[in-house]
Amino acid sequence: MDTPAPTITIEADPFIPYVEEKDYPENLTPVLAPYMERMGFIPNALKLHMHRPEIAETLWKLNSNIMRDPSSTVDRKLKRKLSAVASTGNGCNYCTSHCCGMLKEDTKKEAEGWGMGEEELQALTDGTGGWDNDAEKAAIDFVRAATLDPAEVPGQVHDDLRKHYSPAQIVELAMVASFWKFYNTLHDSLNIPIENHVLHDTGYTALAARRAYGG
Repeated sequence: MDTPAPTITIEADPFIPYVEEKDYPENLTPVLAPYMERMGFIPNALKLHMHRPEIAETLWKLNSNIMRDPSSTVDRKLKRKLSAVASTGNGCNYCTSHCCGMLKEDTKKEAEGWGMGEEELQALTDGTGGWDNDAEKAAIDFVRAATLDPAEVPGQVHDDLRKHYSPAQIVELAMVASFWKFYNTLHDSLNIPIENHVLHDTGYTALAARRAYGG
């Protein structure tokens, strides 16, 4: 199965300037280094976050605590899947492109990668599959429902969640959905340009919307 056709083909200029590398705040270096290690580059989003370094430091630590902290009670690959589910549900092309790219990335590379196949990834983003077992499906259904209407998560979704997860895990899953709602809003409102080497993954948001909602 082919990657969906990109909806963006050129990296645009940001509407406000990026913080240049020479001006990166020194106190953020310890937090920036893991991003470079995990992603292989400094995303455009972080170059804008750094205009408010005090908030950026807290934001990046929150990201790490929710998505990959050693204390996590939920599997990291599942969390990355959930980030793609939430980002497509929120319609955030910037985050969806990044999350889908990481899910597909070769696991042998130094940057984060999970080796997910194209057919499985498209099923994940359009709501027809992408889970490995009933527990993953319950988490994916919950995050999708919480993303689309957090006050109206169906009772059956909550029931299925309780069958497979502890209270601590359920709270963590809710934090994943909530974090990406915030992150997606932040990045969409800043109209952050998608990086050149991620442009080939910009078709997933539109594809998911067409398949899931007939748009």
